[in-house]
Amino acid sequence: MTRIIISEKPSMGRAIAAALGIQGTGRNFIQGADVIVTWCVGHLVQAMGPEGYNPDLKVWRLDTVPFFPEPFLYSPIEATKDQYEVVAKLMTRDDVVDVVNATDAGREGELIFDLVYRLSGCTKPVQRFWTSSLTDNAIRDAYARMKPGESYRGLRDAARSRQESDWLVGINCTRAQTLVMRRAGGDGVYSIGRVQTPTLALLVNRELEITDFVPKDFWTLCATFQAKGDTYRGKWFHKVDGKDQDRFDQEEDAKAIADKLSGLPGNVASVTSRTEKKKPELLYDLTNLQKEANKRFGFTAEHTLEVAQELYESKLISYPRTNSRYLTEADAQKATGWIKAIAQGQLAELQPFVGELRKRWPVKLDKRFVNDKEVEDHAALTPTENPAKNLQGDRLKVYELIARRFLAAYFPDRVEGKTTIITKIEKETFKTTGTVLKELGWSAVDPPHGRPKKEKAKVKNHEEEETEEDEDSGLLPSIVKDEAVDTKDLFPRAGKTSPPKRMTEGDLLGAMQSAGKELDDEELKGAMKDCGLGTPATRANIIETLLKRDFVERTRNILQPTAKGIELIQSIRAETLKSPQMTGEWEARLERIRRGEAKRDEFMSGIRTFVTELVGQIKQQAPQGTQRVFGTVVGTCPKCGSNLCLRNWEGRYYVKCATSAKPDCKVSFDSDAEGKPLKICLFCRGPVRTTRNGRKVCAQCNRWQTKNKRRTTVPTNTSLAGPAGSPFT
Repeated sequence: MTRIIISEKPSMGRAIAAALGIQGTGRNFIQGADVIVTWCVGHLVQAMGPEGYNPDLKVWRLDTVPFFPEPFLYSPIEATKDQYEVVAKLMTRDDVVDVVNATDAGREGELIFDLVYRLSGCTKPVQRFWTSSLTDNAIRDAYARMKPGESYRGLRDAARSRQESDWLVGINCTRAQTLVMRRAGGDGVYSIGRVQTPTLALLVNRELEITDFVPKDFWTLCATFQAKGDTYRGKWFHKVDGKDQDRFDQEEDAKAIADKLSGLPGNVASVTSRTEKKKPELLYDLTNLQKEANKRFGFTAEHTLEVAQELYESKLISYPRTNSRYLTEADAQKATGWIKAIAQGQLAELQPFVGELRKRWPVKLDKRFVNDKEVEDHAALTPTENPAKNLQGDRLKVYELIARRFLAAYFPDRVEGKTTIITKIEKETFKTTGTVLKELGWSAVDPPHGRPKKEKAKVKNHEEEETEEDEDSGLLPSIVKDEAVDTKDLFPRAGKTSPPKRMTEGDLLGAMQSAGKELDDEELKGAMKDCGLGTPATRANIIETLLKRDFVERTRNILQPTAKGIELIQSIRAETLKSPQMTGEWEARLERIRRGEAKRDEFMSGIRTFVTELVGQIKQQAPQGTQRVFGTVVGTCPKCGSNLCLRNWEGRYYVKCATSAKPDCKVSFDSDAEGKPLKICLFCRGPVRTTRNGRKVCAQCNRWQTKNKRRTTVPTNTSLAGPAGSPFT
């Protein structure tokens, strides 16, 4: 009698086999005496498209949406079909008595296994293997305490419901939106997604804030004071409704006060000092790791996840796709082994800190980092008991981030001294602040790596262009209350309000993670508090999808929506598609399904009603502002009767068919700024287009533009190119 173990990836399968003492190096599986270990390669099975149910649905038409499969049909993914067939054959072998689901411990891992299990027709009992680490000890421990697969039925139902509902929204709304946009002169596919669309909306809303921003001039008044030979600087302020106001709308007002106070002595009205203690940062979850790697190294979210996955499969860190920043009590008991691994590893610069811990051994993690209630599927990212020996490049950088953050949790607070001086000249007040670092504490182990102070000030306040250094003077002279000081200088400074900054990838990850906090419904807010838009495992893929679909472009570390992305968001009238509310509602209901408190059938019934309403709204919408992207309508296509739209590519104009009547129409031609053809056909006086090889051809009669009158035409299946370098070339 044989048992089969199915992991999510080959490396994980081989790690499981090695830990259980099963020898072998098979390409598709490893055969033991009574256990076979095989693996998926991520997803092996996909949901069929509408054409899989009815070939006629391959053609997109508004009268065929919404479409609701009943039941959903699945097929092997073509690229990995060979591996699917191996796994399916092994699962259904006569001598196999039960199946171990050893995919990733979470909703997506459950789905990967379930789709293969159901499509193969397997009905054998399932045991669930669940672990957050691939070290030998963790694997053996998880294998010894497996539960029946039926114990995870709620998780499986939630996974299927999420996948099917995303399909229904994505397929139906994308087809409807694309067809409506094409009627207005749009080009290509305008995809809609439950997570993708509100994520794009975050970038578009920021871009519109920048576009609509009107800068304003303002002035501040600074003074330089001298006390006992030392100088310090203060900024004028006064109280308005209990808040400090330090700006002037008119330069004359600042100059008037400067002139009034010029040459007058000052007096120290107060000196206030306080000590601020900053606790160690919480441990990394995946999103915070991606944000930090983006800020420090410029890594994309996708690259950080790839590197973390490699470290996990090398048994050096815990499971990376986690949304928790806490450890369980059981995890905390293993932490001694993780510290030992850091001491024995290649990060020699951390060994002195381990030495400090030895002096006060035994050390224990603060309760702030240990909370079983904050850990659902996986705990925070930590090193494992395996020392890192030969890491290089990006793998070393990511491992060091995780190791330092974990080790810093054992160190005391960072202590800063904050001093505020209020200086008066007659009735006018000036404020001076200074910060002195007293104790490094944990930051000696895990030094903060923020933006420069100037940049931080801009992030905190979009309307501030002065630097934080103006407000924080560092080390201040030793002065006391009521001390007289000399006023050495008074000078107005000009400033200008600045718009919000475009988002880095780290900024967008943070916005996705915190999305939903503004929701009023406490249950929805609670459902999204740990996940926001997407999950730690999917956010990187969502960003890459937006890039691939030409909704967003990446310039160095900045993400910016394209004209197509802006137009899509502005054209959507169904606010639900653009806000985190839909995700919040789904996550709340999926969580109830996972806990067994709600039924999958009821959820899916509600989704069908919801999709029907959404598609109805899309069909009725008239895209707004289409002229900016699609161009002005300048005529009718001579081939299919659709609108001809004027477009601009890097200062060069051309006209293109909107393809609303015939999606595969290729008519386009060079034009001036008014849409008039730059060249007229020698034969029919139709508009002429330049092909990829630089030759001229008529967009109306398809004749090549040659001097002789011989009738030569371009084949009807030859596509016509756009301007050189344009997206249509």
